[in-house]
Amino acid sequence: MLSRQRPPVLGRPWQVIVHNAQRKIAESRNMNLKNILGKFGIAAAAVVVVLTVTPSATAAPAQSGTVTVASPDWDLGTDHCDDIKIQSRGNGLFVAAEAEYTGSVFGMLRARSSSVGPWEKFSLCPMDGYYTLFSYGTGSYVSAEKNYTGADAGMLRARAASVKSFEKFEVRCPSYCTIKSLVNGQYVSAELAYTGTGYGMLRARSASVGDWEKFSFSQG
Repeated sequence: MLSRQRPPVLGRPWQVIVHNAQRKIAESRNMNLKNILGKFGIAAAAVVVVLTVTPSATAAPAQSGTVTVASPDWDLGTDHCDDIKIQSRGNGLFVAAEAEYTGSVFGMLRARSSSVGPWEKFSLCPMDGYYTLFSYGTGSYVSAEKNYTGADAGMLRARAASVKSFEKFEVRCPSYCTIKSLVNGQYVSAELAYTGTGYGMLRARSASVGDWEKFSFSQG
């Protein structure tokens, strides 16, 4: 486990301002939708956004064992942003954004924390047909590195100042949550066979859902 001290404040406050503006736009847009639906007598709870069919639950051959993690006690928002913690069901650990890594691995997301601090806090926002993840630890949006190769292909990093194709995800939470990158069409895995400073790296690299592709979200 990498030894580090957590920063008391974000390094990029202007990005937080941009993110907060995005939250207000998303919430305002979706509240207007609720008001319109209400005029026609349609309950907002009946509106469901489904982007793809339910994925297969076939586990990858190298994966084994699932840590029992409680299901979230709240509904995934489609009309508001949520401050969340992300926990891997493969090892029971929280996802952290590595704010002290440098270069091409700065902001790497890893399922490696037993407790929650600034690096383990994210904001999940619904947009037009996709979700964004914003890291409070780095003050940046989470990207799926489509152009990385080998064991780093699809690495998730909290490093983007704005939202483009690499920062768009599908998120679904039936009895567990899955994260799918829309830039490469792959589910996010926690690499529990990796060791050292790469242990638990999150990568958008799986075509199906097994133990390593299952997460739990909790508010806070």
